Amino acid sequence: MACRICGSGKQQEFAAEINIHFRGLKNIDNPSVLAFPNILVCLSCGSSQFTLSETKLAVLAGTAENMELSRDTPTSAGESLKRADETAA
Repeated sequence: MACRICGSGKQQEFAAEINIHFRGLKNIDNPSVLAFPNILVCLSCGSSQFTLSETKLAVLAGTAENMELSRDTPTSAGESLKRADETAA
């Protein structure tokens, strides 16, 4: 299988430990999700990819959905700028 980014065939699979958390201080109380996927790394360009288990994906999706329902502050710099422009207009 060739790398999706650079096309190299020099890829290696590694065991990984990934702690996924939601950004920002407003999410400090949301628990992180600890996952142990295999990660495929391109040894030429460093691009990597992994797949989460259905269980971990469901936890992330459920937490993200709850955040969307209660969200009242911007989650990105772009969103902050957009809201600032709308307020100034």
